[in-house]
Amino acid sequence: MFMFTKILTLPMGKLAGSSRNLVSRSLKLGLIASISFSITAGTAFADVTRVTDAELTMDKNLSYDLHSTLYWLRFGHYSPKELDDEYSSRIFDSYIKVLDPNKVYFTQEDMDGFEKYRTKLDDLIKKRDVEVAFDIFKLYRQRLDERTETILSLIDTDFDFTKSESINIDRDTYSWSQNTKAVNAKWYKRIKNDTLQQLMAKTEIEEIRANLKRRYNRQRDVIYQLKSDEVFEWFMNSFTRDHGPHTTYMSHVTAENFEISMSLQLTGIGAALTTDEDYTVVNRIITGGPAEKSNAIKAEDKIVAVGQEGKEMINVIGWRLMDVVQMIRGDLGTKVRLDVLSGANAPGSPPERLELVRDLIKLDDQAVKLSTIEVPDGENKHNYSVISIPSFYSNADQVRNGGGEFVATTHDVNQLLKDVNASDSEGLILDLRGNGGGYLNEAVSLTGLFIDQGPVVQVVGSRANQRQVHRDRDSKVAYDGPLVVLIDRYSASASEIFAGALQDYGRALIVGERSFGKGTVQYPKSLRDRNNERKSKIKFTNAQFFRISGSSTQHRGVVPDLVLNDGEEDTEFGERSYDNALPWSKTEAAKYVPGSFDQTILNALSAKHLDRSEKSPAFSLLRKNSERVMSNKNIKSLSLNLDERQLERDQRESDSMGNLNQYRASLGLEAVNEETRKDNPLPDEDEHWNIVYHAEAARILHDYNQRNKNVITKTLESTPNS
Repeated sequence: MFMFTKILTLPMGKLAGSSRNLVSRSLKLGLIASISFSITAGTAFADVTRVTDAELTMDKNLSYDLHSTLYWLRFGHYSPKELDDEYSSRIFDSYIKVLDPNKVYFTQEDMDGFEKYRTKLDDLIKKRDVEVAFDIFKLYRQRLDERTETILSLIDTDFDFTKSESINIDRDTYSWSQNTKAVNAKWYKRIKNDTLQQLMAKTEIEEIRANLKRRYNRQRDVIYQLKSDEVFEWFMNSFTRDHGPHTTYMSHVTAENFEISMSLQLTGIGAALTTDEDYTVVNRIITGGPAEKSNAIKAEDKIVAVGQEGKEMINVIGWRLMDVVQMIRGDLGTKVRLDVLSGANAPGSPPERLELVRDLIKLDDQAVKLSTIEVPDGENKHNYSVISIPSFYSNADQVRNGGGEFVATTHDVNQLLKDVNASDSEGLILDLRGNGGGYLNEAVSLTGLFIDQGPVVQVVGSRANQRQVHRDRDSKVAYDGPLVVLIDRYSASASEIFAGALQDYGRALIVGERSFGKGTVQYPKSLRDRNNERKSKIKFTNAQFFRISGSSTQHRGVVPDLVLNDGEEDTEFGERSYDNALPWSKTEAAKYVPGSFDQTILNALSAKHLDRSEKSPAFSLLRKNSERVMSNKNIKSLSLNLDERQLERDQRESDSMGNLNQYRASLGLEAVNEETRKDNPLPDEDEHWNIVYHAEAARILHDYNQRNKNVITKTLESTPNS
């Protein structure tokens, strides 16, 4: 089930200023997510009495929300759209996909009956009455009830797992079944696959059947517990999402959780969640949280079951995101168990069970930190400094209200730079990998530590006169030495502004992979008056970021000067993966002195990196892992023959473990298997791969320094004595 997906904010402050003030000083940028309040404290929900058909209807509040949303999308959105029959058709398709993404509840007969609404939704929205959304949902509930009864009977089937049979998992090719008999045939294969997947996890058949019955009964219960404002939210997001992936309608429950997401202290596991079809997906791991410290759960992993300490696991496939979040919520120090499908594993692989202790995620845990990397060069050793920057944070508002010691990204980096300048460091690496963003003013002021002064980013609203150039006005430079900025696909928003500005000035060598590509500003607006207890919001895109060169960070992201040879780029990741994302665009350049690295130098640095990385066991493993992940994404069907499926899985696991052990051998470590792997981590444990990337960035920076020294030496040699 779909609830709501990426709305691109991090749990650290205000999102934006008022519509009159295009971007406030405390503008909050970021990459992740709908539930980026990261599983805050609470309790799992209890069973609720089913909502009746009569209760699922429009009321005056929903009608007012519809009117207000239409107003803000028309007059406040950065790129407003005409609400016409073509738009209506897209809303129709989107809403049906929200309800039945796998096309296993409705039939073609049902769809033929709905077709009369395809071009009428625009007119109904303008009239503030979308009762039709509830009518469609009521039939969906009815079909869900019917399918569930069929599913429960199928679960008891004695499936023949020796037959040569397969199931299609390529959603792009799914079509509507002509009738109930045809859709039941789809469910036969789906339940057979569900059973087979648990058999591969060595689960007894009776336990499998009990698990599946609980899953599908609970899915039905979840849908029957939805109230009118929640169903309305589903429809409204089918409407608003056409304006872009970050324009979202929020019911009062969602709006309350959105406010929670702005908290600076988060109790939970430290994972921002979103949804992908039936699955709850980890969108981002938050620095300092239990998830990161466990090193057992990663971005793009899928959570398929949740259990409290000492209680049974509950399958959450097909659940609403909010309900999964409530299941994972809990008190500080308590344990939660998760069944997780690794994003790196092939479809159809069994999940892994994890146990995490809920903890308080503090701003301090996300603070910058300094480390040193040593680069050998013959008999000499050269030291390079690394400052890791997990986010663009600040507690300035708290301090102004009398709360605690001031911490902020720029302030903290400036303090560390004093240590760097006082050391024998020959260069600096700023690590922004995984940095999903934060405060705009922190990105601007941090840029100022490395440049004299000048513009950093442009913010352009929907009207021509809505343009602001945010600039560094302080002529002081905290660090003027050689500089590399590391970025990856998870570097977004404020990270992209910072990296893009230093690239435009030619101040730093940008190294890594193309960034996320989120270059828009969102503004949340309450839709009902202050006295209404059931508040709702619309969050819409009201501005776009442009680099000082005039190029947008939107869609394309920041392209590194030197791309690391650690695997294939995933073109279906980031802003560019959304069909309705705002396209890349340009505006006029700000007034600044551009800078860049000579292409000959970049080619030479890249050639040396490629030579090292081809010989490097670490980079070889990274490339093999990347190849495996990309290969898994191309799997379009799964065998329903147990021996074939097991053989395929064993081969993939054998290849993966073989690659790991080949790398371990290069480090002088003993081989491991699935059972011994957890107890035999790589050197420096969770810091191992950070050190690998930092070491290569330092070598690249060292190559640059050596080349510059050679150029200077040659210049001096060719200069005649006076």
